[in-house]
Amino acid sequence: MSIIFTYQKLYRAYLSCRQNKRKTVSALDFELNFEKNLRDLLRELKNRKYAPGRSICFAVSKPKVREIFASDFRDRIVHHLLVNEIIEYNRRRFIYDSYACLKDKGTQKAIKRLKYFIRHEVNSGKKNSWYIKMDVAGFFASIDQNILFEIFSRFIENKKRHPRWKIEMLWLGRLIIFYRCQDNFFAKGNLKLLASVPLEKSMFGQPFNKGLPIGNYTSQFFANLYLHELDCFIKRELKIKKYLRYVDDFVIIDSDVDKLRALPDKVDKFLREKLKLKLRPKKTIIRPIKSGIEFLGYFVKTDYALVKNDIVQRLKEKMRVATDDANMMATINSYFGHFSHAQSFALRASVCKKLSHQFEYFDDCKKINLISRSS
Repeated sequence: MSIIFTYQKLYRAYLSCRQNKRKTVSALDFELNFEKNLRDLLRELKNRKYAPGRSICFAVSKPKVREIFASDFRDRIVHHLLVNEIIEYNRRRFIYDSYACLKDKGTQKAIKRLKYFIRHEVNSGKKNSWYIKMDVAGFFASIDQNILFEIFSRFIENKKRHPRWKIEMLWLGRLIIFYRCQDNFFAKGNLKLLASVPLEKSMFGQPFNKGLPIGNYTSQFFANLYLHELDCFIKRELKIKKYLRYVDDFVIIDSDVDKLRALPDKVDKFLREKLKLKLRPKKTIIRPIKSGIEFLGYFVKTDYALVKNDIVQRLKEKMRVATDDANMMATINSYFGHFSHAQSFALRASVCKKLSHQFEYFDDCKKINLISRSS
């Protein structure tokens, strides 16, 4: 009897998957006869006949040029099925200051924690404190699938669960980790932009058993699992206290600048030897915290934070191409949520003023709504 591959669990995965992807073509096709499609998918999983289908490959230009692989809706359901089985262990597995793709975490919590680190340094009376910011070169495309599966296997084997649960998780995890999306896809959108993605950052430039596609729900979890090894090295072996990471970007704060200057070589050595990754030297920055820290779309100072200008420009571009008022409202409110964690009242007020003929605003310009036209 299967533990993971049950109709109840697959249906729950289907519900969580369709929350954000219900309007896609593959989602609509699946929903036309979703009960039969779910049972067919369940039968394939139980009989080990399931294989991932064709992905859509396209490129986005902002915040930087990236290659995206969008899985078929039925494959997304399977991704949710796997992550649902292990999401309860996330908080216990990962360090406190890992902020990407985890329940009750995210960019806002990361910035809040960074502000706390900065205030702690200032209030402790230290005359000068510094920060170092580093990131991993071509992270998703550089992940070694063999190393990842070894880490994932340890993660599963260490759980106090039924042996059958472990067998099913390892089978499904192996299938997803080693699947070569670049062998079964169709390209969409701006093909010139897609061709401009550097090979070292593209799945098409990677050898066998290398890389995870950006766009898969499981890739986010696997990325955290992979770099948890780095987190443990920095926290436990290097004894760093003020450290936080969001995907492959991480920041460390300390009053000893010489200690920070010695870190890149140590971190790069660990990444190369243990994870077959490397730092991006041009992205390594060491500066006093009083000069401000650029992180996750904010510019964080000792007593306030600002929204980076490229984020503001991105909002203006999305407003320009919005298809209707409802789409524009959703976009603006999403960005306002980001803006509200910085000194941004004047910015939000200026946007509200420009759109006052079609939207009403409230809650100190933190949210907008369509003006009711009813008499």
